[in-house]
Amino acid sequence: MKPINTKTGKITTNANKATTDNKYTLWYIVILSVTFLIAYAHIFDKKMDLNGDNFGYLNFASSILNGKGYSSPYSPDYPATNWFPPGYSAILSLLMLFFGDNIFLFKIVNGLFYLGGILLFFLLLKNVSKNVQLAFSVCFLIMLNSGLLRWATIIMSEIPYLFFCILALYCLSKMEDDVKIFKSKYFWGVLLSAVAAYYLRGVGIVLAGAIVFFWLLEKKWKRIGAFIGGYAILYLPWMIRNSVVGIKGRYLGAVLSVNNWRPEEGQINTVSGFLSKMLVNFYDTVIKGFTDVLFPFAHVDTLAKSTVIVLGGIILIVTLFGAWKTGKYRSLFTSYILGNMLVFLLWHSGNGSRYVWPLMPFIAFCFFLGLYEVAVYIFNLSRKTVPKFLPYCFLILSFFMFLSLNEMHDFAAQDYPPAYKNYFDMAKTIKKQGNRNWVVACRKADMFYYFSKTYVTMYTFSLDDREVIKGLVDSKVDFVVLDQLGYSSTYRYLYPAIMKNQELFQPVMHMLNPDTYLLYFEKDKAKKKFNL
Repeated sequence: MKPINTKTGKITTNANKATTDNKYTLWYIVILSVTFLIAYAHIFDKKMDLNGDNFGYLNFASSILNGKGYSSPYSPDYPATNWFPPGYSAILSLLMLFFGDNIFLFKIVNGLFYLGGILLFFLLLKNVSKNVQLAFSVCFLIMLNSGLLRWATIIMSEIPYLFFCILALYCLSKMEDDVKIFKSKYFWGVLLSAVAAYYLRGVGIVLAGAIVFFWLLEKKWKRIGAFIGGYAILYLPWMIRNSVVGIKGRYLGAVLSVNNWRPEEGQINTVSGFLSKMLVNFYDTVIKGFTDVLFPFAHVDTLAKSTVIVLGGIILIVTLFGAWKTGKYRSLFTSYILGNMLVFLLWHSGNGSRYVWPLMPFIAFCFFLGLYEVAVYIFNLSRKTVPKFLPYCFLILSFFMFLSLNEMHDFAAQDYPPAYKNYFDMAKTIKKQGNRNWVVACRKADMFYYFSKTYVTMYTFSLDDREVIKGLVDSKVDFVVLDQLGYSSTYRYLYPAIMKNQELFQPVMHMLNPDTYLLYFEKDKAKKKFNL
């Protein structure tokens, strides 16, 4: 029996509902776009982010632009690199070709990736949930999420990766059952977007796996064969390139390390040790991480661990319930979320919610869909009509989102911390007065190279001062930077080695507040002292 509109007494068909929803879709898109523009302008930070990786992407992009290929410019021989997948640096190099090294423009492009991605996500959610009000409410909150907005102003691969993940799933949702695969623009959209996601971030393999798993349960054998074949063909050039230059993957080492920043602790070699690491990661990235990305205004670091466990546990259960309630797409959303969770558990510890952010829109959709379904069940149980405005109740959270945006606005207006200003100014001084062929050892080599354009290297992470000195000699280091950026490795490895061998390090530059030193390294004396 067809539902009857209680206000008009007329039969409401699915076609009527679709027409009504489509009538408001354009307005929803306009509201989302205006919301983004206001929020993005409010929190926009023209400074470079201090995580370091964004400098790396730019440096590798400059190598591509200068005809050196995807290589590291940190040493004279420009060795080939696979530190990051090449996709984002390739995008940056293309922008550099036409617009130069324009940091402002690069940030704006990332912002456009974010806007485009969330608008596509709105259309995807509309297709999946058949509830345009819920799709709008979820995407409105995502547009105001301070954490994702921060990533949209950083020159990093997370947001372009998110865009292509969403594009792949949107195209998948638009494919008809009887479509001819190779004549379908949506199939090509799925394939090319999934491959692009992998070339941006290695975790993109989870997206490919979720797509194949979804089609497997749907018994779409031709689609699976065409997708896997196309994916393999497009991935093959990267495999061949790495094989030719003799580069091996670095992920296995990170998975097996006890502490990625303290190599002296060795690798995990017991089942109990591996399970212990996974348990730590489950709390950091799933229980705590899911809470952090959904509600960045909650400042979960300030909450008691027991509180975080309860909140995070509830969020995880509701999220997985929501993924299950996506109807024909339940296998897609569930496998995608669980696949990412598995990667979080296997990866090295100490990352918090950093790698969870590209998954945030999917967590948000499934979480709020789960809450909505619970509310609908309660209304039905009490035999009350479900109010149409119910999805809009989630928008109450936007008030707290706005408060977080004000915090980001204040942060964007601040200058770099003094320690980083000294670090960058020292690099700029070397660029003006130094020799391009000098080799400088420092903690954040990618940052120092960006401003100095001289060769750089990291010092050896070892408690043995002989190993640290040997590493400097082997790398033909001319100068060493002793900074106060706050990284424990400086005080754990570099500083003790300098203090035990002060005659090998001569100060040539000293900056105050805080003390930052450029030290000339006596390579010949070091060789004699340690018989190197």
